[in-house]
Amino acid sequence: MNTKDTLTAEAPSTPETTYEDRYRHLGYLFYSIAGCDRRIIQSEIDALKLMIEEHWSHTDPGYDELGIEAVRYIGIHFDHALEKRLSPKDAYSVFELSQLREPDRFNGWTKSLILRTAMAIASASGSVNRSEAEFIRALQKLLGRVSGGA
Repeated sequence: MNTKDTLTAEAPSTPETTYEDRYRHLGYLFYSIAGCDRRIIQSEIDALKLMIEEHWSHTDPGYDELGIEAVRYIGIHFDHALEKRLSPKDAYSVFELSQLREPDRFNGWTKSLILRTAMAIASASGSVNRSEAEFIRALQKLLGRVSGGA
C-alpha cells in the first residue's frame, strides 16, 4: 500500500486501515449525495470523475497490486452502489459508521476535499436541492467541519 500521510493518521489497531476501505466508503458517500434526490444524472457522475482526476489522484498517486490507481476505488465503489441500487441512506450509513468508528481517519485537508467533492456532485445539475443540502449538512456535522456554501 502506498497511501500518503495526507489521507489520514491511523492507529495500528484500527480494523479498517487500507486505502480500499477508505475509498470504498468514500465511493458510497459520494453515491449517497448523487442519489439522495432519487436520481443520478450523468453530470453528477462526470463531476465525481473530474474531482477524482483533478484532486484525489494528486492526493494519493499510489497504485494497488494490480496497478490500479488507489483513488479509482472511489469510482469503482460508486459504480458498485449504483449497480446494486443501494439506497442513498444505506450508502451514507456505510460511510457514517466507518467515520464514527475511526473519527481521525481523515485530516483537515482531506475532510475539506471530501466536502468540496460532495458540493461538486450536488451542484452538478446547476443548483443544490434540499435533499442534497441536508446530506451535505449531515456530512459537515459528521466530519466536524462547517463551511459556507452548503
